[in-house]
Order: sequence, then structure tokens, then C-alpha cells
Amino acid sequence: MPDQTLPASAFEGLELPSDTVKILTASKPPTPASVASPNLLQPGSESTPSNALSMNESSITLYAELLLHIRTVTLFASLRTVHSRETKAELSADGSSITVSHEGESATIRLPIKVKGGGGGAALFLPAQPPSKELTVRLQVEEEEGTDLLGSAQVEARKVNLVPWDGAALSKMQNVKILCRNCKGELVHGGKVGEWRDLPNENWAEMMDFWHCHKPDEHHLHDHTHEEVVGRKGYAAGNRLKAVAGVGFVDLTTLLVAELDCEGVKTHHPESSITPLLCKSCNQAVGTVDKNTEGWRIWKWSSSIGSSNSPSTTSTFNIQKWISARLLYLIENQGVRKFSVHPDSETSEPVSSLLLWVFTPDLLFSSSIPSTPEAGPTRAMKIFWQPQTFDPTSNGVQESTSVEEVAFPEEVSSELKRVLEGSQKLLPGNARKFQGWNVGLLERFDVGDIGMSLVKHER
Repeated sequence: MPDQTLPASAFEGLELPSDTVKILTASKPPTPASVASPNLLQPGSESTPSNALSMNESSITLYAELLLHIRTVTLFASLRTVHSRETKAELSADGSSITVSHEGESATIRLPIKVKGGGGGAALFLPAQPPSKELTVRLQVEEEEGTDLLGSAQVEARKVNLVPWDGAALSKMQNVKILCRNCKGELVHGGKVGEWRDLPNENWAEMMDFWHCHKPDEHHLHDHTHEEVVGRKGYAAGNRLKAVAGVGFVDLTTLLVAELDCEGVKTHHPESSITPLLCKSCNQAVGTVDKNTEGWRIWKWSSSIGSSNSPSTTSTFNIQKWISARLLYLIENQGVRKFSVHPDSETSEPVSSLLLWVFTPDLLFSSSIPSTPEAGPTRAMKIFWQPQTFDPTSNGVQESTSVEEVAFPEEVSSELKRVLEGSQKLLPGNARKFQGWNVGLLERFDVGDIGMSLVKHER
């Protein structure tokens, strides 16, 4: 209703000053209408919280993860508004997916594994109180008939740090060629390397010396003579590995080949002790010169593997999976789960780095926001991380003995940060932080990657 203003004649009998009468008879500005609730979706609104969903995001985001050791699938649902009695979650008849409906919209997620309770479709219980935009439901896992994902044999097999392109796999291929991941130019032509061998553990020489240091037939020898005898056996620390033309040596993340076999690679000579290898076609960094072996080490994450018999098909894997393989190797051999990751550089200036805590080394997750069009349940590690600054002048001094220092090429370090930041979009809002740590996901190799033959796309 509009405000009523009295005329000046109404105040004549009060003998008020003329200025006062003017104030009393002046029209009042309209009173702004009260807002029952703020529009959190309106751009630029001061009431909009920083973690509110933007207009182009789905109103329902689903994320599910399977923790194998406790045989539980946990479903997280993020809604644009608080849930109500009309919010529903329904398990599919075969127990392989869940659909959440809220305010006339719905989203479906394929679960990492089938769960109990389907049988024609079943409504899942959602917590009634307190009203929230974040819902969590735990589901009991049911082993599918004919599979053994949760069996003891599979549990033991999954503990192995699986990595593709080992010596045995490459030896089974014919006319193996190594390609530049960036431009697909040939780094090592097909058939140039005819034999592939696996390199042993990085500490193999020291371990063999330790195991055989008290051989009965050598205990009487003096120290110098003993070293010569052990060295001739081929497993002593002093018995140096050397690159051989026509033979490729394979370790966790590199391919060691002779310089003569790398016709598509050139060297770059900066003023440092590290001599990088570049692709002749696109100048992309693909490895480093290994002075100890007199060979060239090509990074697996910078390469594709193909066969001259099938020129159109190549095998390539995400860089993050190679990073995971390296971290898992260090967990197994060094017994640590925290890592200070920084670019491999000889600069004396402080550089950006990441402190990683591998909180869960093995889980399966799925999301209603697929990372790739064909994405399904994905094997990954859950990583807690914090941005830091690495000071090269510290000479390797660490804040804690439980933190292992890891150096990657600058491109790989940047990709690691990009992947961890991007993976947060898959997680529910209330699971992206933990006591000052950022939470992210890092994909790792699975059995399907190892058994996969040459494919035309990246895995």
C-alpha cells in the first residue's frame, strides 16, 4: 500500500514553523520490498557463497569410490539446494548404477562395482536431518558371480605396482618403434632395437653385494681382491651398466638405448650437467643423456610405442599414471608416503613445488562428470597436497625424515599440479579439503592397461 501524505492545511492549527510543515508534507521515497531469501544463483550477488554452483554446472553432481580393503562403496551427492522429502536415490535393478532425483532433475552414476539391494530397483535411504546440500550414502559391496575382484588372489595381485612396456612385453612385439608423444615423429625406427631387457631394481648392485659379501670361498681374500672377484661376476656396484646398440633396457619410467639407435633424437647442450634430449621434428624434450651408461634415456611419459608392421596404431598413456607408478615404487622401497615434488632444475632460485601425502594408494572411483567420453570406474590414488616452495640451496635438507624428495622434469611437475587441481571438480564440495590439505585424485595403471595391445587412443 502506498504511503499517505497529509496536506499543509492539516497542520495550520499547530502553529508549526513553515520549514517543519514542508518536511512533514514532502513525499517519502518508496520503501524497498523485503526479500524473503537471497538469490544465490544471481551473478554478482554479494550473498553468493564462494562454493556455490555456477549457472553452467549441473545441479546434481555424483561421486562414488570403492575402498577395497573395507569392501564399501561410498556415494557422495552434491546438490544446488538442500535436500527435501522429494529428493530420491534409486539403485538400478542390477546394482550397477544409482540415479539421484532432486527438484525435477536427475543424475546417474555408474558405480565402481555392483552392490547389493537392486533386484528390480530399490530406493535408498537418505538422511532426513539435518537438511544439507551434501549427501553421503554407504553401500555394501556384492561380488558379481564369476568374478574375483575382491578375492584373496586379486587383492594380492592389486598390491603389485603394474607398469606397461616392460622388457617382456616389448620383446613380444615385432619391429618396435618409439615415437614422440607430441608430434608422433619416430625417435627410434622400427626394428632398430631387436632385443629388450628389464633393468633390475635401482639398488640391485648394493643388495647383491650385501647378500654375497661373505662367500665361503672368498672370505680369505683381501678387500681389493674381493672387490675384483665380485665385480667380474656382474652384480657388483662397480660393474657399470653400458648401453649396447640393438639392445634396449627398460626400467620403471625410461627406455635406455644406444645413441646410434636414436636417429630421431638430438641433444641440447645448456650450461648444466644435465644434457636434455629433444625430438628432431618438434624440439620437444623426450629424455636425457645418461653419462654413466653412455646411453640415452627416453622418458616413457614423452613417448608412444608402435610397430612398423602396424603404422596406424600406437600405445600412449596419461602422464599422471607414470607419476603414480614412480610414487608407488618409492612407497614400496623407501617406506614413505609423503613426497616433496619439484622441477628437476639446476637453478639456485627457489621454485614452486608440491608436498604430497599419498593417503589412499588404491581405490576405484566413478563420477557423473566424466574425464573422458568413455570414462568408467577408474583406478586411482587419493592424494592430499599443499603448494610449497623448494629451495635448491638447502642441499636436500628436508623438514622431516618421513618426506622423500622427488624431482620431475618441469613439464611433468606442471602436469601433476594441473591434474590434482582438475580432479577436485570430481569430488563433492565438502571432500575437497582435509585439515589444511587439498584433496585430489591421481590415476594409476590397472590390469587393463598392462594387458592392452596397441590402441589408437590414449589411456
